[in-house]
Amino acid sequence: MYRVHCLLPRADAERLSDILAGMDPSPAAAVSVEEASRVSWSLDAFCIDEDLANEAAAIIEREVSGVSASVVELEDKDWVAVSLAGLPAVLAGPFIVAGWHELAHLEGGRIPIWIEAGPAFGTGHHGTTKGCMQALALELARKRPRRVLDIGTGSGVLALGAVKRGVPYALGTDMDKESIRIAHENRKNNKAGRKLKLLHARGAGHATIRAGAPYDLVLANILAKPLVGLAPEIARLVAPGGRVILSGLLTHQEPQVKAAYAGRGFTLKHRRRLNGWSTLVYQRPG
Repeated sequence: MYRVHCLLPRADAERLSDILAGMDPSPAAAVSVEEASRVSWSLDAFCIDEDLANEAAAIIEREVSGVSASVVELEDKDWVAVSLAGLPAVLAGPFIVAGWHELAHLEGGRIPIWIEAGPAFGTGHHGTTKGCMQALALELARKRPRRVLDIGTGSGVLALGAVKRGVPYALGTDMDKESIRIAHENRKNNKAGRKLKLLHARGAGHATIRAGAPYDLVLANILAKPLVGLAPEIARLVAPGGRVILSGLLTHQEPQVKAAYAGRGFTLKHRRRLNGWSTLVYQRPG
């Protein structure tokens, strides 16, 4: 694994993040943008080999005149597990998301979701997951949905939160087979049983997804570009008066996502921002 790194003004960092994330195929397996100081932002692109890293660096240097992007080989280890080891439990509304070592000492008053560090996205620490958990808690307190669809379920944390809060049925889907395997383990550990169904599927057009419609609540914590592309399919899956929780988008990407869903007649009900990431809650006309 290689990391391509540079410091840029915020506008350039966000623009390059969009460029790299939007390429198909992209030389970068993942892109991160974080505030480094009051005047500079850190852009990091993670690439699986040196050739792809050099390609990503060339794109950055071509797009921003005078910028030099460094390429560094990372030590061969499970960086996800390393970065998550020892992280504290995450509190979001009534939920507490943590590994077993934390939950073993949990006192009453919270709904525990057992998620261990691993390669599937969704431990609750990222701004998108935590924002979704908080939005989910508010929606479940407002009105208990009967059927929930979680697109890009990752670890299954959001769907698990729904069924642990009393939702009778949730369907979690993901395009990554490894994430679905881990979500199955988490379903077993959290004793979700038949209330949570898991499906390996890309997008929202799978026959099983369509057969389960309409859904009272749809969750999609993915990325801005697929959120926009999925807007027509998600609109067909949501029940009249149902709601959609969208995340995985940086705050500057809100306008394109808002345009896609407003154009389908959805009304923005809430917006949450955490660590530069946005979570949007929409309602379909009833």
